[in-house]
Amino acid sequence: MKKAALLSLPLLLAACNTTGTPGGSNASVTVSPNKTSVTTTAGQLAGTTTYAFTNKAGGREVTINSATLTWTDTTTKTAKSETVSVPSFTLPAGLTCAAATSNPSAACNFNDSGTIYADRTLSKTFSDAELFAKVLSANPSASNLPVTVQFNGTQNGLPFSFTSTAQGGDDGKPAEAAPKPLLTINTTGTQPYSGSLSITASGNFDVTSKVKSLVLEVSDSKGNIDNTSFTSVNPNVSFSVDTSKYPDGALTLKIIALTESGLRGESTPQTVQIRNISAPTISILSPDANSTVTGPVTVRVQLRQSTSAFTLTPFNGSNDVRLDVRDFQGRIVKTTYGKANRVSEGIFEAYIPLDLIGSEFSSNAYTITATAQAVLTDDSTRTLNAATPITTKVNNTKPPALSVLMPAYVEDPYAGATRSILSRNSALEIQGSDDGGITDIRVDFICDVATALPTQSCPASPFTHNIPVNVAGVVYRIFEIGALLDAQPYVQNGNYSLRVTASDGSGNSNVQEMPVRVSRATVDSDIAGLAEQSIVDNIVEDTRPGELNIRSARWVIPGSDGSVPGRTVNRVRVSTLAYDNTTNTLIPTRQRLDPVFSAGSTIQLTQSFADEGSYRIDYIVQDLVTGVTRYYQGGIIVVKRNAS
Repeated sequence: MKKAALLSLPLLLAACNTTGTPGGSNASVTVSPNKTSVTTTAGQLAGTTTYAFTNKAGGREVTINSATLTWTDTTTKTAKSETVSVPSFTLPAGLTCAAATSNPSAACNFNDSGTIYADRTLSKTFSDAELFAKVLSANPSASNLPVTVQFNGTQNGLPFSFTSTAQGGDDGKPAEAAPKPLLTINTTGTQPYSGSLSITASGNFDVTSKVKSLVLEVSDSKGNIDNTSFTSVNPNVSFSVDTSKYPDGALTLKIIALTESGLRGESTPQTVQIRNISAPTISILSPDANSTVTGPVTVRVQLRQSTSAFTLTPFNGSNDVRLDVRDFQGRIVKTTYGKANRVSEGIFEAYIPLDLIGSEFSSNAYTITATAQAVLTDDSTRTLNAATPITTKVNNTKPPALSVLMPAYVEDPYAGATRSILSRNSALEIQGSDDGGITDIRVDFICDVATALPTQSCPASPFTHNIPVNVAGVVYRIFEIGALLDAQPYVQNGNYSLRVTASDGSGNSNVQEMPVRVSRATVDSDIAGLAEQSIVDNIVEDTRPGELNIRSARWVIPGSDGSVPGRTVNRVRVSTLAYDNTTNTLIPTRQRLDPVFSAGSTIQLTQSFADEGSYRIDYIVQDLVTGVTRYYQGGIIVVKRNAS
């Protein structure tokens, strides 16, 4: 414990952190420069001066934020003075402690063990343009002009000798020079930094310049550049950068100074390392919270990186996401697993099928909980959880069966993230069945901000299209989605989750969901090696009386080079759709699905006719390498019987 006899009034004032009056004097603070003369170069103030501020033992804490410069006008012989602002800083009280050994700016608490009163010195470097710009403006041509500099809160004035030589422009005035900004990182300690980063920006503008803006440009480790968050119209400014808003790694800082006349200057970039250890977030994107589930669903789980990179620890095999279903009493009634795959930078998603309809489940309230274990860059493991409440409705009839046949996954969705591509020339093929009849099939394009492209805007509601059905048994529906992309609602190019819902008259539904990309680019519309349209050729006619006028015809897709038939460049998936005596493109009378045609295959079908009527063959083709899906609508052949 300290002895009372050692306390003095100055020391008590310092221990109470009393601050001197800004702009006034403090008898305990002195300052000395590393030079006493300032000279312009080519009419510009390009140098810097370092000032050592010393607070005597027991002196009060002092804030320095301005300086007053005084000189005698050489013409009128009258005293002139100008007060300028300098980047504010605090000179600690006249106490020293262990913290002050490594950090000259550290404040010491007198009540802490080891704190004693002693002189404290802090050095600050200011550009000569900051302090002497107004002197130069008033004295463009001066030789050894005595100038006194008095910082607020200090005891002594500093004598300087100021020399300037006017550089003549066309009008004899000094020519404006580009600013030469200076960046100072005030934060001390060992990198990587976390939390807030203190930055001082000095514009070093020419005395004749008008300041337009001073910008701190921040570039993160992912290549993102932020030059809008930190701006000022002042020639000197301090910024506080919240490093937790940027990904861990290198953070590059640069000051950009702009003048009203269009001149620009940039400081030397400085790179620091940052690390703010934070766990990723986990959320359940579907089914929606508080929704009613009447059939099998696909649970979509998303993990999103905060600032720290992470990996996931598998629960079993390669499955790293666990779903637990709890009843209203909190008991786990079902557990299933899935794998999260990378869909974009820092974003992982898992699509996990879940069926809560059956004899072992009743109509009730349940909670779906998704769990994952993330290993962060500091090797710590965080357990992540997200939950969503749902209710189930079990009826006597089962929910409809539902499959999206075209487009299909280009690769295993649990092993990769390649999206099928839908363009203006695409179509969907949907198969459903229900013993009581499917009432309708709904198609939703759901936009998620986390996986959206940079040019994509996500609306609050999904893009929804509905197909009336009202048919029992097995149904096929062809949906020309490409023709609707440009309609209202307009579906913007970008990444979506394609959700297809089949409902029956009992209120049951089946939901299937898959990631797709909407693109109107030509490269995302064409099937490699194939033309844009199919043709009908090899028409065999018969002119005999009483016979059908056409015996057979071929529907074929030419090559992009004009060859017939064309040959595919990549593996493709092909759905062949036949329309006999119908013009309803939604409902084919016959269909065949070929999961894989090898590269170099032709797409053609020759049909013979036994009855009068109209006939058409369509194709939906998906490139299994690029993901592009294209709909080829064939020509119509009308078959009639010749007169006898």
